[in-house]
Amino acid sequence: MNATICRIAESIRANDLPAYQRERYPVIPDGEVVRFTDEDFSGVDFDQFVMGFFVFQNCNLDNAKHIYGQPIYFTNSSVRNVDFRGAKAIIEAEDCDFRGIKYDEETQFVYGSGKLAARSRFINCKLDDETRVFLNQQGVEIN
Repeated sequence: MNATICRIAESIRANDLPAYQRERYPVIPDGEVVRFTDEDFSGVDFDQFVMGFFVFQNCNLDNAKHIYGQPIYFTNSSVRNVDFRGAKAIIEAEDCDFRGIKYDEETQFVYGSGKLAARSRFINCKLDDETRVFLNQQGVEIN
């Protein structure tokens, strides 16, 4: 499985959707976790890749863009200066650095409302004060 994950990561970095599909789908179907550990995705454009059920552990995603999907998990990762403008994502993050992220009025980190809403959660993450206010206004859980 580790070799498969490495090839999936490489196809994403190369922005090669056909290679990604060849590597991923025979082994990891939609709805199954794709776990990346110690990978460098800095500056990567994820536009072609729906990231639902992606898990990033100890990864660098600094300056990446077009991160979207649900849920996406980040643990002990650097997600600095990521462009979330227009993104719709449910994020579960713990011990990560999200300083400098970009967002706009279309950026959504919560789906629905009330008790049934799907909410992103940021636990023990570094956030800019302005970002913290934006996330709180959406109803994101921040601890």
